[in-house]
Amino acid sequence: MNLTAPARVFRYVAIFFLGWTAQHAFGEKPPFKILYNSDTTHILTCTSVWRPNREKLSRGMFVAAVDEAANAGADAFLMAPGLGWVPWWQSKVVPLDNHAAWFRDHFHLPNAKSAFLDFIMQGNDIIAITGDRCHEKGMAFFISFRLNDVHGKDTLANPTAGHIASVPRFYVDHPEFLLGPQPSNEQTGWARYLQNWVHPEVRDSKLNLIGEVCRNNDIDGLELDFMRAPYFFRQSETSAGQRREIMLGFVKQVRQLLDLTMRAGKHRWLSVRIPSRLEAYDAMGIDLPAWSSAGVDMFNLASSYHIEQTNDLAEVRELVPASTVYLELTHVVAFNGNARARSHRRATKELLDTSAHLAYAGGADGISLFNFQYFRDYRDAKQENADGPYSEPPFALVKELGNPSVVATQPQHYYQGMIMAQPPRPHRPFPVVAKPNEKLIFPVDLAPPNGGWKTAGRLRFQSDQSFGDRKFLVEINGTPLVPNPDVSEPYPTIYTQMQGKPDELRAWSVPPEILRAGHNEIALSSLHGSPARLIALDLALPGSSDRK
Repeated sequence: MNLTAPARVFRYVAIFFLGWTAQHAFGEKPPFKILYNSDTTHILTCTSVWRPNREKLSRGMFVAAVDEAANAGADAFLMAPGLGWVPWWQSKVVPLDNHAAWFRDHFHLPNAKSAFLDFIMQGNDIIAITGDRCHEKGMAFFISFRLNDVHGKDTLANPTAGHIASVPRFYVDHPEFLLGPQPSNEQTGWARYLQNWVHPEVRDSKLNLIGEVCRNNDIDGLELDFMRAPYFFRQSETSAGQRREIMLGFVKQVRQLLDLTMRAGKHRWLSVRIPSRLEAYDAMGIDLPAWSSAGVDMFNLASSYHIEQTNDLAEVRELVPASTVYLELTHVVAFNGNARARSHRRATKELLDTSAHLAYAGGADGISLFNFQYFRDYRDAKQENADGPYSEPPFALVKELGNPSVVATQPQHYYQGMIMAQPPRPHRPFPVVAKPNEKLIFPVDLAPPNGGWKTAGRLRFQSDQSFGDRKFLVEINGTPLVPNPDVSEPYPTIYTQMQGKPDELRAWSVPPEILRAGHNEIALSSLHGSPARLIALDLALPGSSDRK
């Protein structure tokens, strides 16, 4: 139907008003308690109960990926169809046949292929398969769109890597759009491969793909993933105001796309996956109140790849009181970045329960799960250093994480450790060197269980070397602690990654009366011995359900 210019304007205003009314005038908020993210690639990366022998891609695998989330109790499924560069759908913006021919010719890789692209080019619609199954299982279906994902972008330097599913012609044809090498305090080295969002063409390339997804699919919402990867501007060449203006404009355009393409007058939710720390927002151009006013319904707070229990969720909650706030939980709480000894400390039941309880205490409306599938074995067959033991994800825990009253009674395990250095921020707690005659302060957020803390807990510090004869004074909120000879793991677990040897751990007893809800300070002073490199601390406290 061809519309005159005034008619098009009227149509847009009417649709936008209907969407705004549904969300704001009647006070409707997203009802979801558990968001479940699927990066899609896990289907082939991981072994699972429904793909035990790395079988070839099939329709049933997409269905199984949805079913396990729905059966566990998730009520919104967030699918990432690729990395946000090459469409993982039949596209008119970037036709896949043309893309594949160009990639093979440009990089002189006639055999370059992708199981996912091949499956799609054979006529399969993985978005429709996933979305239809979500709706059959009673789950909302979102697309989670990665805005500046770096995976595979080193293809320019290493063409034989053959990342045909992640490197489009637009990226290769415009090296002038790359962020390029930046000062080390602005971004990590690999971020040089990302595109600079100061260029309208870069933003338009994403909007074109997002618009195609919105027009052609029965989605309940869209998530803009600013964490894959959290670098968009050259800090030295843009002001904070410029960055905020650019990102607010982009968010508004996406909101308009969702409103113009909604079906049967049904509001489509807009979510943003952003850092859980406010100090990262300036560099990324994030303006929470402005985004909320522009129509962002859901703020999904993430700490990149890890769980970070002490965060700024409570402050975010105050800044966007009318919006829904989630805290993201993942399969790991710490990371050892040594390339030849790569390892992750897995998230246990106690760590997940405690993280969810902290989130609700800070005002969260729900929990999101990211990389939850990677409890499974995802190693390459040629990888020298495995990161096991592996397991099926703890699906039985999902409903519990969505229930504030249940997690408020569980045994508590607070943890801080080494995490990836993204997005940029001035300080991370670990690793840190404890030097003689210096006091280290570790801010830790705590939330009492139902009825408060009644039983003594145990605090540990961990090093990646033997503590030897080193001696320390440790205090919580100004009260000195008594050393405890028990340095064992506080709770049984099958996961042994990054646990530390006995001589790499020191422990202290923690009287419950010295703890407070919210902000606490743990202080460590080195009294004797040479400097010690610390990589983690953890505090275990009984919950109200396990008291005798």
